[in-house]
Order: sequence, then C-alpha cells, then structure tokens
Amino acid sequence: MRSRAFSIVALVLSVSVAVSLTDLYKVQEGALVVYTTPALQSLLESLVVPAFRSATGIDVTLVYVSAGEQYNRLRMSGGHPEADVFLHASPLFLEKGYAAGYFLPFQVANVSVPPDFASRNVTGGHVWYAFAWSPLAEVYDPALGAPPDLAFINRTFGFPHPLLSNNGIYAVLFFENALGNLSKTAGARALAHTVVQPANARANILGIADHTFEVTLGYEGVTLFYQHQGARVDFDLPLLDGQRFVTPVIFSAALVKGHPNPRALDFIDFLFRPEIQSNVNMGPFYFRSVLPPYSDPIGGTPLPAPGAVTLNYDWSQWATLESALPKYVIGG
Repeated sequence: MRSRAFSIVALVLSVSVAVSLTDLYKVQEGALVVYTTPALQSLLESLVVPAFRSATGIDVTLVYVSAGEQYNRLRMSGGHPEADVFLHASPLFLEKGYAAGYFLPFQVANVSVPPDFASRNVTGGHVWYAFAWSPLAEVYDPALGAPPDLAFINRTFGFPHPLLSNNGIYAVLFFENALGNLSKTAGARALAHTVVQPANARANILGIADHTFEVTLGYEGVTLFYQHQGARVDFDLPLLDGQRFVTPVIFSAALVKGHPNPRALDFIDFLFRPEIQSNVNMGPFYFRSVLPPYSDPIGGTPLPAPGAVTLNYDWSQWATLESALPKYVIGG
C-alpha cells in the first residue's frame, strides 16, 4: 500500500462529477495539498514528493484536476481552501486568482529566479514563480516525414481544449501572438481541421500515437516522456509561415491564500533546490531548469535554436488571452 506521501487523489473530473471538498479535507487532514497537472505527474511522484518528504517528514497529497476545474474548486472553497499550493502549466489562472484575492504574494528563498520565470513585482514579492519549463512543440505523425507549416495546415489537427487545459491556453497564445492576423488565420484553419479536443497534455500526445489526429501543439517534455516509452510521435519547434518559434511553457507555483498547511511555502522553496533543478531535465521528466546550469533534456530540441523567434508572454495581460479562448473551442 502506498504511503500517504504518495496518496494521489486522481480527480480528473468531468462537469457531471461532484466531489465533496470537505471529504477530501477530512481524508487528507494534516497533509500538504497540492493542486497540479497530469503533465507534472512523473516529476512530482518520482522526484519532488519523495525528496521533500525525506527532507521534512511532511506528507504531500497531489490532486490532479484540469486547469479550469482547479480554479473553480478554489473559488468554491471560500475562506476554507483545501489546497495549499497550485502547480500550474501556465500562469493564467494564477494571475486571475491573484486578482480575485485567492493567492498570496511571496518570495522564494535563497535563489535569484530570472525575470522571464517570475511574475511582475507586487507588494510582498511575486504572484508566481516558474520552477521548470518546456518549449511548446509541434507534434506530428512520423509518417508525415516533417512538421507541416501551420500556416497552411491541411492535416487532421488536435487543438487542445483551451477552457479545460493549460495546453490549450498555450496553443491559443501561440496562434494569437506569433504573427498577428496571419497566425490567427492559421489558428482558425487548425480548428477547422479539428474533430477531437484533448483535455490535458498527455491525452494530446497520445492522440498522435493512436492516430486520432496527425498534428497538434504540445509540450516537449510530455512528448519526450511518451517517445521514450515507445510512442510513435515526432516533434519540432512550431513552424509558421517558414518561421520557427520558441514558446516557453512555464510550470509555475502559487501560494493559496488561507492555506491550511504552514509548510506550504517550504514546499515551493524546495522546488528550487539544486537536487531538484539539476534533475528536471533527466528521464523520465525531460523538462528544463529555470536556474543555471541549463541543459537540454535527452532528445530535446537544442536551444537556443538559430533563427527561432521566442514568444515571451506578459502574463499580467491574462484577461486579453482569456477573452480569446472561447473562439478556439469547436462550435464556440
């Protein structure tokens, strides 16, 4: 039987499933509760949680819920949140939650995180810090031979659901910002070739492996995870009108206001310790560290990539991005 340190509450919920917030709190009372994404499952379960428990003796409960549902659960909890920490694949809901008063500003201890991997300065520190990252990848069926130019896509596409997954948020970010109207037109074209909209980053990659669709936008780290397990998928930096793009997917931590566990900030600080940062690029994780020395994961795209354009989004403009999400839902 797994120890409580590895008690993983797999709450990948549909809108028709109701889970009592009070019940979860009673079951896991005393544990540090982390809302997170399935994209981080291997990193958290194999590296971060066991190392943190070994160092502190504190149990951690990982709750896997889709991005939008995580936020809604926090919003419904009122002044009695069950979660202590959010670990998200994008800062959109962290910024939105901070604006609504659900997250506290904080500062990580004893490290200097580069500006591209932290929120703007606010009174009391920052809204969020990124502890790992991965470039957005154009993932495709190897039978295609090369990544198709997304400006002229005429293959079946798996546009990740932007209201359910952070993966979808990054796909919208890319098409809305890469090349202005040209990329917006390309996004509409990709959606027109979409039948299935995956609800999380792992389902997105598996849709290529099982031939549900031929092309998608996903995370390099998750793609490498499945590639090394034998999945027949290929990837490269997204190609749009002949130009390659580096769009950082930033895995970010935020501190819940009213968090019940007093060691919540210690857990966030732990994410930046050398034993974590020096191993995030290793298998089976395949992410990239936010602190030097920087190394490409095994099989990852060598960065910096000559000629590639980097899209660093200003996440304080989250409302602009959020307003664009519904138009990238089939029938939206």
